[in-house]
Amino acid sequence: MTGELNDILPEPISEANEKVLLEAMKRKAKTAAGLTVRLLRRMEERFGPAAREVVREMVREREPRPRPDAGEPRADLRAFCERMERGCCGSHRWERVVDEPDRIGYHFTRCMWAEIYRELGEPELGFYLCAGDEPAVRSYNPRLGFQRTKVLMNGDEVCDHVFHVEENP
Repeated sequence: MTGELNDILPEPISEANEKVLLEAMKRKAKTAAGLTVRLLRRMEERFGPAAREVVREMVREREPRPRPDAGEPRADLRAFCERMERGCCGSHRWERVVDEPDRIGYHFTRCMWAEIYRELGEPELGFYLCAGDEPAVRSYNPRLGFQRTKVLMNGDEVCDHVFHVEENP
């Protein structure tokens, strides 16, 4: 998979139709993100910088909630990455750069959310979506880990996600 809608559709569509669908998806997502940005800014007007700090605290305090049926870590690593790829089709573009039994790595070169939040002038708020990557994988299986050193939302050329089985959880 690379992130094209045809990766998950039962019947292929043309590039022109994919473009129309992706533009509509981005418009809708930008409307929702714009509401979030306006809400935060209005809260800052009323309550000052403390409003943004509350959001930062919420992100820092985010705790993974492991699913009760976590399985064998290597199998769960593969299943998690497969689900992530399917969920990112259309909104992201990527290349799988590492594919080992205990480690799967990606270079994401497009993230619709990064585009939107940067266009709205709120990459910090958008980064809070990115902050959910590690809790998500740990919730899937506490023996899985996550590393990232580059982030599109922060202006880097790629997001370099690496999901792995933890040696000593």
